[in-house]
Amino acid sequence: MSDKTNEEKLRILKERLATIQQKKETNYTEEVKKDKPVAPIFEEDLVNERKPESDSTRKKSSAWKIIFFLILFAFFGGIGYYSYNNDFKMDPTIENIKKDFDDMYVSLFGNDNKDEDDKEKKKKKKKVIYNKSSFDGNFIIVLNTFDEKELADDEAQSLSEKGYKSGVFLLSDVSNSEEEVVQTYIGPFNKEGEANQYLNSTNLTSKGGIIELQ
Repeated sequence: MSDKTNEEKLRILKERLATIQQKKETNYTEEVKKDKPVAPIFEEDLVNERKPESDSTRKKSSAWKIIFFLILFAFFGGIGYYSYNNDFKMDPTIENIKKDFDDMYVSLFGNDNKDEDDKEKKKKKKKVIYNKSSFDGNFIIVLNTFDEKELADDEAQSLSEKGYKSGVFLLSDVSNSEEEVVQTYIGPFNKEGEANQYLNSTNLTSKGGIIELQ
């Protein structure tokens, strides 16, 4: 009995020692983890991490500013060009801008979005015959087409002040066209060469076309 009691006591003692040893090892491991040095995070490191994003943002901002100023420069440059060519008069300037934008739209996108009436009008424009009996000559230079007579009169007056023999007419009155539009013109001329000299003058470059009267 005594031997069994001693063995039992010895077994219990060993178990307690093992438990105590295990707890010591566990506590040691936790202390090592707590004492492990942590690498400090400096403000400089945070700045360096954010720097690429900041540089990228600044580059994008600069690019947008450049694009904005280019568009602004082109806009005001275009307005200045049209204003100068129309003696800084607002209505003729707006009318010519609209006309050029319409022509540009047609050249870029074609006539897909035009209805049948527009197509018929274009056909009529191509086949317009100006009546010789309405003029005292053989050729005229047709400049611009307006929906309002006042705008056409302003352009004709401006050209007259510069020394050109200019005038206006209702297209349907002097041709086979049925369009109720007003056109400005210079002439008439007896010879095509005379008309060419006027057309190639400084103030009329890239403006208008010579029409042979029939």
